Amino acid sequence: MSFQKILLAGCFSTTLLLTGCGSGTTDQVLDSITPPALEDGAGGRFYGYFLQTDNVANPASNIGGMYLSLPNSGGTFLGRMSFQFLACQRTNALSISGDKLTAYLKMGVISGSLDSLSSNNLNPIFNGFFSGSYSRAGDNYSGTYNRNLVNGDDVKSTNCGNYNVADKGTWQVYKASQNFPNHFTVTQTGDSINWSFVSNANKALIMIIDPMQVNSNNNAFIRQIVAPAAPLTALVTNVTRGQPYLAVVELFDAQNKPVAFQTFAVSF
Repeated sequence: MSFQKILLAGCFSTTLLLTGCGSGTTDQVLDSITPPALEDGAGGRFYGYFLQTDNVANPASNIGGMYLSLPNSGGTFLGRMSFQFLACQRTNALSISGDKLTAYLKMGVISGSLDSLSSNNLNPIFNGFFSGSYSRAGDNYSGTYNRNLVNGDDVKSTNCGNYNVADKGTWQVYKASQNFPNHFTVTQTGDSINWSFVSNANKALIMIIDPMQVNSNNNAFIRQIVAPAAPLTALVTNVTRGQPYLAVVELFDAQNKPVAFQTFAVSF
C-alpha cells in the first residue's frame, strides 16, 4: 500500500471515531453506521399525538393525544393514548407498554376499553401492537400502531355524538421541553387555556395531564380536548381545584401536520 493510501485510510478511521476529515458532522457519520441513541439516553417524559389512518370517516376524531415515559437505558416503557373526542366521554385512555432497546421501542402493546356502544363491534376492548424509534435529528420518537384482528373503522356511538376508531395509525411524541415555532406561547386565564396565533393552524389538541401519574401504571389523562385552532382558547372542565396539572397544546394544519407544540404548568 502506498503512503498516500495509508493517509486516506487514516482519515476514514478518524471520520468514524472522532470529528471527521473534510465535510460532514460527527452525528451524521455515526448515524450512518449505528442506530441513533445506540448509547443510553433519550429517556424521560414525552408528549405528542397519534393520527388515525386516512380511512377514518370523521375528521374530528382523527387525532388524539398520547404520552410515553421512557427509561434512559434499555428497559420497559409505559404510556397512554386517549380516544376522548367528545365532551361526554371518559378519558378513554388506553395503556401502552413495551421494551426500549437502543433506539427502538419494541414488543409494544396497546390495551384497554373504549365506550361500550358500537354500531359494528359491541366489544369495547381495544388490543393492538405498538412500535417506534428515536430520531437524533428531531430529538423525538415516532412510529406506528395496529389493532389486533380488526380491519377498517369501528364507529362508536355515545349519548353526545359518534366517533370513529381506525384499525391503525401513526404517532409522534416530543420532550416536554420542546417548543415550536419559537413565537408560540401558551397561557392560562381562569379555567381557559390560551395559545398564540399560528397562521396555518387548523386544529388544536389540548391535553390536561396529572404529572404525578405519568411515570406510573395509572392513567395520567384528566381531559383531552379536540377543537378548532381559533378562537385560540379552550375551556377546561372536570378538574380538581388547586391541583397542579400539565397542559400540552398542539396545533395542526388542514393536512394534520403538526405546526406548534408547547407544555405549560397549570392549576385551576
